[in-house]
Amino acid sequence: MLKIGKDFIFEDDWSGRRSSLMYSKGDEDEPASWSIDIGFASGDFYGEEIMPSLCVNPIDTDKESSAELVGESFSVDSIDESCEREDSFYIYEHEPLVSYCVEVLAIENDRAHIRCGGILVVDGYADPYTTDTFEIDSWIPVIESAADWEKFGL
Repeated sequence: MLKIGKDFIFEDDWSGRRSSLMYSKGDEDEPASWSIDIGFASGDFYGEEIMPSLCVNPIDTDKESSAELVGESFSVDSIDESCEREDSFYIYEHEPLVSYCVEVLAIENDRAHIRCGGILVVDGYADPYTTDTFEIDSWIPVIESAADWEKFGL
């Protein structure tokens, strides 16, 4: 579930593989990492139908399995850092996040309980651009290989 500001709520959407916690074990050249994509069902946003989504690109970790990610958190404190990492939130198009904190609360039955909140850019064309707060509380598939999608019928 996604809440933008005080008034807008969007339900999770797993269709088309839009949502996942991806875990990569890494190798001798790359460290282990995790990333998050969460897609939400379409809904009304100030009279327009939107289909929002969050993309948090790979975060290096010393964890040796996705199960060990429980309790992990990551935050970005500036729009510059978000731009550099290419993290984004999609409302009308992909925009960097002003700030956010994401946490893995639990992993059960190949699903991760994710909580994320912060400030997103609502309209990057406005001068100055407009922002709002957001909160996410979602259970999403844990994916370690392409074959994992089959567990979810995706």
